[in-house]
Amino acid sequence: MRGEPSLAPSNVVVCIATYRRPTGLKALLESLNTQEFSGPEPDVTLVVVDNDPANPAHATLGDLSALTRWPVIYVAENTRGIVAARNRALEEAPPDTDFFVFVDDDETVVANWLNALITTQLETGATAVQGPMVPRYETTPPTWIERLRIFDIGPFQQGEQLGFAATGNSLVDAHFVKAHGLRFDTRFNTSGGEDEEFFGRVREAGGVIRAAADAIAYDEVPTGRMTCGWVLRRAFRMGNTLGRVALLRRRGRGLRFLKGFGAAGRGLLYLFLLGPFSKAGRIRGLMEIWRGAGMLAAFVNFRFAEYSDTLVAGDRDSVT
Repeated sequence: MRGEPSLAPSNVVVCIATYRRPTGLKALLESLNTQEFSGPEPDVTLVVVDNDPANPAHATLGDLSALTRWPVIYVAENTRGIVAARNRALEEAPPDTDFFVFVDDDETVVANWLNALITTQLETGATAVQGPMVPRYETTPPTWIERLRIFDIGPFQQGEQLGFAATGNSLVDAHFVKAHGLRFDTRFNTSGGEDEEFFGRVREAGGVIRAAADAIAYDEVPTGRMTCGWVLRRAFRMGNTLGRVALLRRRGRGLRFLKGFGAAGRGLLYLFLLGPFSKAGRIRGLMEIWRGAGMLAAFVNFRFAEYSDTLVAGDRDSVT
């Protein structure tokens, strides 16, 4: 941890990994351009890492710096994968960076988003800060999607301590990251879950994660994700990530293995008790079963590649 937080302006790098979402990237940059601050404005730099050099975003959008009031470092990362893009963003950040902030190219943010993340860090001294993520649906979602809050993260109590953070809407102390040599693990390059693993190591190194209740990011949810099949696939991947992280840490492996059976057992219970009365109950049960199956699959070295080219193609902009 750093010492007492300073109220002086900070050097902030907003890290954006993008892949075939020029429309989403443009919307994100426009929302970043509306940012307001309650005190002195920090020095902000945007690092945009394009993970599709063959069809780069600038070919569609032109000079990205024209879309924002802040300096933009735009680079192409030839190695495909979410981890390669996130690590490149860390590497491209200026050496005097105080905070890394993560946001994705399918999100937009409220006007006080960055102010809320930074203020929470300064007030609490947290190593990392997580903001809520609120879904915006492309079309009207099924009732069970909203009832189960499939795509929501939060809401949170301001400043509450959390056991996780996600790279869709978070800040982390750059000095802490550098001091502990932290990078995203390349073994999660195509599977996703790299943020679960990364922020797990932040906590293991003594870091504390706090919530910024007002740092809201809106997550654009395409119609293709609002299906039972997609939701169960995500549940399997999340369970698979938890199992793989437990194996890598060599701590809690037996407990995680048991939790895999426990999740599957809870799922069956939900199916029998709630399934007959509501679709939400049935899907909740199935999600637990698939999450448990993902955990158990990790113990036989199965890795689910959620960010493979085939699976990613379905919810990206058409590119010519």
